[in-house]
Amino acid sequence: MALHVMLHTFFVAARAALLSPMRLLILVLSFAIAACHSTPPSTKAIEGAGRGLIAFDKAPPQGAKTYEQPTWHKGDRFVMLRGGHQRIAFTVSEVTGQGYTLTDESNNELLRGLDLSTRGERAHGETHNAHDLLPGDTRFHWPLWVGKRWRCEYLDKTLGGAVLPIETAYEVEGLDTVVVPAGTFQALRILRTSRLIAEEKDAYLDRVSLAWYAPDIGMEVRQVTGETSMTLVEWTGVERH
Repeated sequence: MALHVMLHTFFVAARAALLSPMRLLILVLSFAIAACHSTPPSTKAIEGAGRGLIAFDKAPPQGAKTYEQPTWHKGDRFVMLRGGHQRIAFTVSEVTGQGYTLTDESNNELLRGLDLSTRGERAHGETHNAHDLLPGDTRFHWPLWVGKRWRCEYLDKTLGGAVLPIETAYEVEGLDTVVVPAGTFQALRILRTSRLIAEEKDAYLDRVSLAWYAPDIGMEVRQVTGETSMTLVEWTGVERH
């Protein structure tokens, strides 16, 4: 079950054998990261949510081009190709004052904030989320510009599983011309570095991934996580501004 392989989380490797296509999509949509440990860290009892956004560059350098937060619309559709073979399609099925619901072809749902932060996922027909990121993984902090940096903290909660405190740092490294099956785009290259907040700081490795966000369509067009890539092969935008 899942919708996270595109539009995250520590200890994914330990759960990988159990992931369905939807979980894979959710991992991608969140800039998926893989971990190298199968045992949860020794952390104290965790309640509530993480601190959310904890630091960000407040102003761009003089003359820098900035990119504003996009608006997604009901009916927007994206199709990604993972690892050169696996097609993953999702559609914006609901827009509210809190954010977006994206639905895959099995009607499983991924929850995103209006700022495109990743909030969680639930299987079709379920009332409880199978996966929550609290208060959310701030994948973008608007406006963007080349050189911008920000950091966030959140709790990664899986229903019936461990609660993992995560800190993730982002940096817009540059603006590239990216050619994918869906077309040619000017895209911001964003580096994502995540680490587990744990007492055994030296026992867990940072996880790094790259994504290319295309302002013209308000979506990532390429992602690279470990040895796996994800590219946009098709998109249909109802409206953009």
